[in-house]
Amino acid sequence: GVVVGGETGVILADELSEALGMRSNGTECKGRRDKSEQQKLVKAAGLRATRESSGRALADVSQFLRTEPMPCIVKPTESCGSDGVKKCNTIEEAEAHFDLLMRSQKKAGAQDGAVICQEFLAGQEYVVDHVSRNGEHKTVMVWVYDKRPTNGGEFVYYNMLPVESSDPIAQKLIAYTRGVLDALAIKHGPTHGEVMMTSDG
Repeated sequence: GVVVGGETGVILADELSEALGMRSNGTECKGRRDKSEQQKLVKAAGLRATRESSGRALADVSQFLRTEPMPCIVKPTESCGSDGVKKCNTIEEAEAHFDLLMRSQKKAGAQDGAVICQEFLAGQEYVVDHVSRNGEHKTVMVWVYDKRPTNGGEFVYYNMLPVESSDPIAQKLIAYTRGVLDALAIKHGPTHGEVMMTSDG
């Protein structure tokens, strides 16, 4: 098998495993690591997705920023963790962060990658971890994040607390996450899904 050692190697691992005829998620699903493409694929599968717009120039997202209620989230389309993620309270702040990201080094993405502007989802953030084989998804763990504003950072990690899989919210999160995995054509390997539970689901 081809085992990927980090986020930046996912695309290459899919290409190598497919070329070598090994167990693979393959390359047919384009944009699997692109947060904007992910949202489009999830929406096309009939699942709830965020309102968003992405691009490499402010003109690509200006209409979205003018019509989207503030605050909004601005982040790289290819990143992990909270790398480059900012909650922007005004259009001007969103535009400034967009410009900063387009000029910055990314920790886990293409240097010419786009920036995504998304609706801000107010609620409780959860993690749903799975491992999959041949498209069968097994839930490994459900967590709830304890993130708080600290030292000028909007989303600072304090804790991850385990959630019983029998909990009704966990059951909804698990079903949703498995639908997302199918929408992204992830059939093999471990996954780490972050899901926001808002007041309306």
